[in-house]
Amino acid sequence: MPDPALRHSKTHPAGLYFIAAAQGAWYFSRYSTQAILVLYLAHVVYTAPQGGAFPGVDTLRRLLSWEAETSNPQALASTTIGLLALCMIPTQILGGFLSDRFLGRRYGAMTGLIFLTLAPIFWAFDTSFILALPCFVLGLSFAVNLFAQVGDLYADDDPRRPDAYQIMSLVQEAAVIIGPTFCGWLAARYGWHYGFAAAGSVMLAGTLAYGMGWRHLPSPAPSRDGARGRGSSPLALLRLGGRIALLIPMLAMIFICNEQIYDTYLIWGEQHYNRHLFGWVFPASWLMSLDAGVSFITQIMAIAFWRQYTKRRGAPGEWGQIVSFGGLGLLAPLVLACASAVHTGPEQISMVWGLMFHFVNDLAMATIMPISLALFIRLAPGNAKSMAAAAYALVARLADIMAGQIGQNLPSWGSIRFWLLHTAVMGIGLALLIIARPLYKTGKLPT
Repeated sequence: MPDPALRHSKTHPAGLYFIAAAQGAWYFSRYSTQAILVLYLAHVVYTAPQGGAFPGVDTLRRLLSWEAETSNPQALASTTIGLLALCMIPTQILGGFLSDRFLGRRYGAMTGLIFLTLAPIFWAFDTSFILALPCFVLGLSFAVNLFAQVGDLYADDDPRRPDAYQIMSLVQEAAVIIGPTFCGWLAARYGWHYGFAAAGSVMLAGTLAYGMGWRHLPSPAPSRDGARGRGSSPLALLRLGGRIALLIPMLAMIFICNEQIYDTYLIWGEQHYNRHLFGWVFPASWLMSLDAGVSFITQIMAIAFWRQYTKRRGAPGEWGQIVSFGGLGLLAPLVLACASAVHTGPEQISMVWGLMFHFVNDLAMATIMPISLALFIRLAPGNAKSMAAAAYALVARLADIMAGQIGQNLPSWGSIRFWLLHTAVMGIGLALLIIARPLYKTGKLPT
């Protein structure tokens, strides 16, 4: 339980720093491997002869044949990322349910960290490549407990709570800057397996750090009556669940361009950007690190902006923040559509356009993502925080699926149509969010 005596202290609980260490390792490993994985699938795994060095991949290829051309490695790679996201939808809900009701958030988070450690280690060897896929899915499904654990450290009215989430956000962004840069360089310089192995080593260190801080970590007792809070009628809980479920597809449409950065965008950037840097062509995986670096800056800008806004006009509403910055996010794919229209010849697109794209997208996401997470956590009963965190994670998973579906059509559609479709999907999601606003006038249910 949070200590009320420390509510007005500027010092954060020790558990925050152990959670931050695990979270940083998770993001380092996840985005490093995801940056490498989509390229590795397109250039190595799906170009290897069938019955070769990757046991089980032939079965996966046949499974994907209903959705993508088996002769097109790029389409298979995008569809595989989408399939992973699709598998996470039921497993993340299950992971949140098991953690809330049986495991507790501490053991649930540790389960996720162990699976996330195994995934890049398995990816580092051809013969165990296929085993990494379920480990990756299960790891992300349980690791979302870390988000809920940060909230467990503080009372709802503790003024240190927003600052704690900002600390976590900055740690995540720093990890995403360093991870794909370092692991991408290793993969390009020494081979793909070295990049995966480095990600696994950092993930192992983060898991061990989490275990070392075990006694400092919050561990609320699991709820034996499910997600139902005392004082909440079944009908009210059903309405609340419906409102949360309705948010997922609307936000996913707004997130689609941001999630495309971790999917087909890397392949698109490899083909279209002028990536020469001082006479050297930097790896396409570094585009993810570029995005993280820009995101780190825009996170600081967003924090400063909203603090000044609050001083002058009072605390802003969650809905207004999401909608206003969602409108800004519509411009991001338009930047790349314009760049593609301007560069219709054989010349490659300048990275100046890329910087503009990342700045606009990340400035919008710097507000939308943390505020959306706060909205999900606020709506949920106190004994269903893990499931609320899992529900929020489904926003990105659904956006991953949509990004993968759009991405597999890039070769036939062309760049302009490809990016304009992102703007259209985001615009529909934003319009639906505005229409649905009256359904969210009430707060969370009592627990």
